[in-house]
Amino acid sequence: MIILEAIKYAKNNLLRRRIRTGLTILSIFVGITTVFIFISFGLGLFSYVQELTGETSVDKFIVQARGVGAPGLDQTFALDESDLNEVEKTLGVEQALGFYADVVEVEHKREKKFVFISAYDPTLVNNQLLEEAFGVSVTPGRQLREGDDGKVVLGHNYQVAQRIFDDTLDIGDKIELNDERFEIIGFYEKIGNPQDDSNVYVTDVEYKRLMGDDSKFAMVFGQVYNQDQINTVVERIEKNIRNNRNLEEGKEDFFVQTYEELIEQFGVVLNIVIGFIIIIALISVIVSAVNTANTMVTSVLERTKDIGVMKAIGATRPMIRNMFLIESGMVGLAAGILGVILGWAISAGAGFVLSAIGWSFLAPKFTVSLFAGLIVFSTIVGVISGVTVAIQASLLKPVDALRYE
Repeated sequence: MIILEAIKYAKNNLLRRRIRTGLTILSIFVGITTVFIFISFGLGLFSYVQELTGETSVDKFIVQARGVGAPGLDQTFALDESDLNEVEKTLGVEQALGFYADVVEVEHKREKKFVFISAYDPTLVNNQLLEEAFGVSVTPGRQLREGDDGKVVLGHNYQVAQRIFDDTLDIGDKIELNDERFEIIGFYEKIGNPQDDSNVYVTDVEYKRLMGDDSKFAMVFGQVYNQDQINTVVERIEKNIRNNRNLEEGKEDFFVQTYEELIEQFGVVLNIVIGFIIIIALISVIVSAVNTANTMVTSVLERTKDIGVMKAIGATRPMIRNMFLIESGMVGLAAGILGVILGWAISAGAGFVLSAIGWSFLAPKFTVSLFAGLIVFSTIVGVISGVTVAIQASLLKPVDALRYE
């Protein structure tokens, strides 16, 4: 009953000073909103990576040449058939495929665009390996097969009007790659970024015909027999390629990574960026806590006589202290609720826009713990802001409080 009266008293006091209360809440919920936005987008990115490299990727690895820019664009830094052979013959490697990549001109109804072209030897096992490595499959349509001369599989965005071309493309339609005519036989599922979703895929035979017989691999994908031994296998691959290229250990012009390592690296970078931004946002929350404390100090000064009256009629120190803690906590609670609502609105709106323009992998993710956690955090910030003031108020002597002018 006493707690309910304290809550009612705190609420009425906050409502009597609406402008001051509103400004105090504003100072806190801006920081909560910022934290919510960046955490939600960070969760979305982590979720995307986990979906893209799920359980089917734990036994996969990737080999790339060291260089600058996108893999495949600089043939100075590339892998060749001998490197692929070294990977394939490494003890513990189940299968491996060389993956070509470059830029090609694609044309449809006199519209021309420059996009990435990718290719590989489309055997049944290679198709399966590639789909597991990418985390997506071809639908509608089918994957490339050996002997698919003049055939092409496209990324998802070719099915969306105004995304690549003005019109949508369907299975059976024709496009031109470097002035060579190709028939569409399938589309990859949506990956979530414009670069991958605008890719075109042809067989390795057609790629060499378009780009030249001396083309080299942009990367090599591989799979091991035993995922528990993948780190050991990676060391063997590095040694074999190093020997093949006559390189000293530590001076490799290539690198081999497991998918788990790629995820960890991505996570570290993402954590650093998001953590740095959240620290900035938390600084604003701390400043807001100081503002809340100042507000509570003013509130105590304005109600010094009221405190004296309450003590004179029997209010205890804990009752006075809790009354002001509840008041500052209510400020934090209101700021937290408003902050997560605004943060959700901004994040959801931004996610919708990003998805509409082809960047769906950047879409935010919302969890109950995110909403509840930030509301609780904001409430705690409010309570902590009022602790010192509440204790001071509870220590006021009734006689001194009643004499206060």
